[in-house]
Amino acid sequence: MKLLLNTVFRFTAAQRAGLQAIHPGLELVEENTAAVDQLDGTGVEILVTEQVPRNLGAWPSLRWVQLLSAGSNQLAGHPIRETAIPVTTASGTHGVPIAQYVSCAVLMLAHRMPQVLRYQETQQWPNRLALAARPLRGLTVGIIGYGSIGRECARQLAAFGLRVLCLKRDPQVTRDEGYNAWPETGDPEGRIPAGWFGPAQLADFLPQCDYVVVTVPSTPQTEGMLGLEQLAFMKRSAHLIVISRGGIVPEPVLAEALRSGLLAGAVVDCYVKEPLNGPHDLFSVPNLIMTPHMSGVYEGFWDHMVGLLAKNLRCYLQAQPLLNPVSHRLGY
Repeated sequence: MKLLLNTVFRFTAAQRAGLQAIHPGLELVEENTAAVDQLDGTGVEILVTEQVPRNLGAWPSLRWVQLLSAGSNQLAGHPIRETAIPVTTASGTHGVPIAQYVSCAVLMLAHRMPQVLRYQETQQWPNRLALAARPLRGLTVGIIGYGSIGRECARQLAAFGLRVLCLKRDPQVTRDEGYNAWPETGDPEGRIPAGWFGPAQLADFLPQCDYVVVTVPSTPQTEGMLGLEQLAFMKRSAHLIVISRGGIVPEPVLAEALRSGLLAGAVVDCYVKEPLNGPHDLFSVPNLIMTPHMSGVYEGFWDHMVGLLAKNLRCYLQAQPLLNPVSHRLGY
């Protein structure tokens, strides 16, 4: 059995030994190329990668694709969606660090850090009353998308005293049976939210929120789901934090909302086109913190990823259901 790994990461000797202990005949091949259609798929049964080759005819032995990303929007329109080849994601490996990023973003906004940090630049003592912090206790955060990341965001933000609301595709399903690499984190039983909403209830959900965190996956159903009409439901004092994928909040809409004062501020970590280099309209927008899609980049990711791969390899060999399967019908 051949497994091909296509990434900048490399198996350590211990990781190789651990995987081959699960299946002694496992051949591990390592590559690192963005030109995935130039990879040699001969004899490859398992592919571990971010991007998936489109020339599937050159991969006659392929039986399973393990993505290195928590999302799978890169497969939109991909021919693998017309096959029976299972695709699994890295969902559950990013919850704690991305939630930390969100907590950091909320605290930076609450303590006016973008304005406070100008003190060092100007070297002029500011009006401290104008920089008064906003206590979080008693405020409301709305989390759009309540998977492993959204649930850990809820756990951390609830610890600050925030009331948590959530909006998800099916609010009747409150439990999360998904993979979680971080024991005793998240909200697997769905106990934290004070209210559950569905996509058709944005007009009821958004006006209650002082902070809105977007963790929902990118699908045809979620693309553009927070347009100008929806953002107008929010308080003018509210802040928006986007950490999943670009396009869920259209970038021109976000720019207009911030320039017009429809929103007090925003933090954005993901964009429609990446890498995002200037010139771009968002770079000149007021009250916006931009980061280069790094909320899920953290020390120790590869160890967690290999742990998930090992668990899924055991499932695969035992013909058991794989962890984190992509539903091509739902798009994630």
